[in-house]
Amino acid sequence: MAFKLAYSFQNRALDVFRIRLARQQSLLQAIRSGLPSPLADHVLHCVVNEKKLLLYTDSAAWASQLRFLKQEILQSARNAHEGAIDKLQIRILADQISEHPQPRRKANLPSSEKIAMIGDQAKTMGDSQLRQALQRLGATLAKLADE
Repeated sequence: MAFKLAYSFQNRALDVFRIRLARQQSLLQAIRSGLPSPLADHVLHCVVNEKKLLLYTDSAAWASQLRFLKQEILQSARNAHEGAIDKLQIRILADQISEHPQPRRKANLPSSEKIAMIGDQAKTMGDSQLRQALQRLGATLAKLADE
């Protein structure tokens, strides 16, 4: 018996999902084509749920830019989709799913000598609020430096 690929089997459930995926991909292309190029690259996925278009992007910054173009996006979606679309909702995908993952930024911490100097300065402060604030700062920096 020869090996058969999974999509070569006759399966109506898979056909339904293939058709739905093809519709989503064509709708996504129509929406992307109506957007400026840097913004279009960050529209990752779209799904129509009843009369609502869910648009997925990779960061909050791009989501806010997309919200400014709400009417243009809805018009592109209405032209490409046979059903009525009344509402747009923009969602942000997590970095591990995104095509453009955001690099994790690491805090620039002062050296251990400077952290110790902050702690020493805190001991000499006459103002109790300032002393407590410097002690908390020193403790937080020391904890971050240990990680």
